[in-house]
Amino acid sequence: MITLTFAISCLFSAPLLFIPPPAWTSLFNGDNLEGWTIVNGAQSTWTVNNDMIICSGKPTGVMRTDRMYENFILELDWRHMAEFGNAGLFVWSDPIPSTGCPFTRSVEVQIMVGAVEEKNKKWYTTQGDIFPIWGAVMTPNDPHPMGEQHQRDFPSEQRTNPAPQWNHYVVTCIDGEINLSVNGAFVTGGTGVTPKKGYICLESEGTEIHFKNIRILELPPTGPPTTDVAETDIGFSSLYNGVDLTGWNSSNDETEHWTVGGWQLHHDGTGSELTTSRSFGEYELMIDSRCENPDGEVYLFIDGVKVVLPRNDGKWSRFVTRGKGGTIRIGSTEKADFCNIFIREPVPPSN
Repeated sequence: MITLTFAISCLFSAPLLFIPPPAWTSLFNGDNLEGWTIVNGAQSTWTVNNDMIICSGKPTGVMRTDRMYENFILELDWRHMAEFGNAGLFVWSDPIPSTGCPFTRSVEVQIMVGAVEEKNKKWYTTQGDIFPIWGAVMTPNDPHPMGEQHQRDFPSEQRTNPAPQWNHYVVTCIDGEINLSVNGAFVTGGTGVTPKKGYICLESEGTEIHFKNIRILELPPTGPPTTDVAETDIGFSSLYNGVDLTGWNSSNDETEHWTVGGWQLHHDGTGSELTTSRSFGEYELMIDSRCENPDGEVYLFIDGVKVVLPRNDGKWSRFVTRGKGGTIRIGSTEKADFCNIFIREPVPPSN
């Protein structure tokens, strides 16, 4: 029989378990972009100066954290340098953009300043909207004035400072629920978010913006099912930076027929193919394309063999293939657009 005295003595002799409370950690060290990956932009798109991340806004695209987050509170300061500035913060994001666009499946926290045109006043605001993009799901806290087909939550009050003043965001993301505080007051939010674990992204969208004081408080995870978790980074890196043809041979013939158009690369359908400037070992290639003429061909040369990409009635389509090694060539017989050209090497063995 266990006596009370014995039980008490065991209690006080056993080591006490101490679980430290959550602590704030910085997502930006002020010196470089350690911990971040430029997904579909150039080195010139994202730079560091005076303890700030400077985003040029060109091309449109994202830079994401190297790791995923589930439940957390995120704080950051931002300021636009243009009167009508546009950018964003993505949470619970996939690592790679969705097909035919520069953005990832995620929930976007709008970072915008400037007047809203009359025709768009009922569609969006510049005061901290929250909305799911490219396949993510969210129920806004308040019904959108244009109907339920718009899953965008409008802010309860206007608190955003105009450019070039600083603004402070606090974004709370817990168990698929998100809320945004702008300069000291919560104004927007949503529930039922899928996915509810993923990467955090800063968005470049046309105008210069500065970020600083980016920190995160991670909260205990709940372990959502796989269907509620973003895709995992498997090592793809971009072959096209959106500002020039770095990484590609650029003879006069090629530059005459190939045009850098931000996140899109355009080909007029004539002249030679565009060829990577280096050879690769065994690799996996991902590429999005569309052709204006449904009878036109968009194609690759992989291991010296021509591969015609699937047609999609003038819409964007994604193609993934493997190569044994060498250079990669892309081309088309009609006007065509390319984007999201990603490669990973080495690749794991095929199943």
